[in-house]
Amino acid sequence: MFRNLWKSKAPSKVLAFSWTLLLDRIPTKVNLMRRHLLAVDDSKRCVFCGLEDETVVHLFLQCRVTSRVWLEVMRWFQFNVITSPNLFFHINGWLGEMHLKKLKRGAWLIWLLAIWVIWKPRNDWIFNNRVKEVDEMVDEVKVLSWQ
Repeated sequence: MFRNLWKSKAPSKVLAFSWTLLLDRIPTKVNLMRRHLLAVDDSKRCVFCGLEDETVVHLFLQCRVTSRVWLEVMRWFQFNVITSPNLFFHINGWLGEMHLKKLKRGAWLIWLLAIWVIWKPRNDWIFNNRVKEVDEMVDEVKVLSWQ
């Protein structure tokens, strides 16, 4: 999987982010708490839904907001992926739908862009108090994939 990651046509910052994401090294609230970089009284809750602790799996797969982003991207791509327990199963399910090499590369690129598009609004919400709607995130995935 990591070999295919670096062959992608995604921008290098997206590839580097995705690599650290797959290694569970991005600064989610739970990871920051684990490294003692958040105060004990700071909330570990997901910024999008506020229902669960912000782990990689919750933020990118299980959150009610980000799961809607995936649902809309899958609807645009015209296929279904079952909710996965981790990112490796998710990408394998995503790519499993594709049988042609070109389509697989395109699906991989869109998966990487969706991950990036979920991360950016999360940071915007935390640092700039800007909220982005699901439709805006899906549109951004579409625009970035055409660029």
